[in-house]
Amino acid sequence: MKHSSAENILLPLQKLQQAHDEVAHRDILSFDLYKRLKHMVLHFYKYAGRIETSRSTSDSQQLRRTLIDTLIICMASANAMNLSLGESITEVAEANDLDSLAYELGKKIQSTDLSAEAVRTLVVLGGQMAKAIESADHMERGDPRATMEGLVIQLTAAVLGILGHLNGKLESDVRARLSGVELKSIFLRPFPASER
Repeated sequence: MKHSSAENILLPLQKLQQAHDEVAHRDILSFDLYKRLKHMVLHFYKYAGRIETSRSTSDSQQLRRTLIDTLIICMASANAMNLSLGESITEVAEANDLDSLAYELGKKIQSTDLSAEAVRTLVVLGGQMAKAIESADHMERGDPRATMEGLVIQLTAAVLGILGHLNGKLESDVRARLSGVELKSIFLRPFPASER
């Protein structure tokens, strides 16, 4: 099976995300799939609010940081469902790294107001995710897992596309964000040599 360039780029990051979650978010990994996905949907709504705040204050750095957090939660959601994001993002030309993949996906975005586009995307897709979770609560007909898989892929592609319009080194920023969270753990933060 030939892997797409998107999978070659995103799957190593998903593996990094999984390793991060195993050391920094053991509590969330202990949840069953339904509860983990519900937790992720709450993250997406939190980020929609944060992006709207960054829009009202014209804080483009906060927008970018929040979109990176959103991408991280997309990867965690995909990992929970054993879903390779890049395998499903096939409509882009060959890309060599995360920045070029984001740039290619960004070509589809017509809006010049990236904050408004990000809020709209998170609210619309997040609302559909919330509906899938709610449908599972009510035991309604349908396939909420398949719905969530499709929506996580859509959200990942949209977030990457928006990030493709913002400057920076995406992969190093994702890695830095994960490291920053890990350093909050008493078990992972380093001690000076004199204290050992």
